Amino acid sequence: MCPFPIPTSFCGASVWAITPEERAKHDKQFETLFPVLGYISGEQARKFFLQSGLPASVLAEIWNLADMESDGKMDKLEFSIAMKLIKLKLQGHNVPSTLPVIMKQPPVTNCGSTIPSSARFGRRILFQNGIIMYLKKK
Repeated sequence: MCPFPIPTSFCGASVWAITPEERAKHDKQFETLFPVLGYISGEQARKFFLQSGLPASVLAEIWNLADMESDGKMDKLEFSIAMKLIKLKLQGHNVPSTLPVIMKQPPVTNCGSTIPSSARFGRRILFQNGIIMYLKKK
């Protein structure tokens, strides 16, 4: 279990943030469900999410958070949010009572997961509190 109300990873980035890699994986999984007009039905999502092994009551909590429009269907973003919440629950985190704002934002790169192109071309980088700072060349 996480001891903090808003868990963070070792580099200061929120564990609730969806990485580009996670989002790409979720998008591929979403497409395997054959969305219609960009949405999957609640029944399609339920069958897929039950494969996680989580109890239906927990999946219902996750659904209520991820179905941001409360329309009974999911688009790619909502599906990705649900998948991230499922992953975190399986890792021992509590399902939040409200959806963390960072989950609604564009995917966030893990610090250190990739080297920005500017670093490969001689710019120095400083990581501080999960923020990337580019330093001028001397």
